[in-house]
Amino acid sequence: MLLNLFLAFSVVFIGSKTREIEKSNENLISSISKINDNIKINKIELLTHQNSSYLKSLHSLYFSKITESNPPTVVSFKKLLEQNNDIKLVKINK
Repeated sequence: MLLNLFLAFSVVFIGSKTREIEKSNENLISSISKINDNIKINKIELLTHQNSSYLKSLHSLYFSKITESNPPTVVSFKKLLEQNNDIKLVKINK
């Protein structure tokens, strides 16, 4: 009789712990599905943003004049050695 009572309380205790784990798993599954939906949306946005015509139209919304190419300003080693005042070097401490 005592053994049956102990087994009954054990089953109830294990059942309550199992239910807590099941609720936690449901919350995790819900979070994972939300993240998965966001990833799908971000993939669609990435494909859209890689479209050159879309980028040109987006650029025309924010800038009045479209520039085809602006070559980057490249500083040669010779100019650095001249110690020109137009060029300022920055020291970064790491």
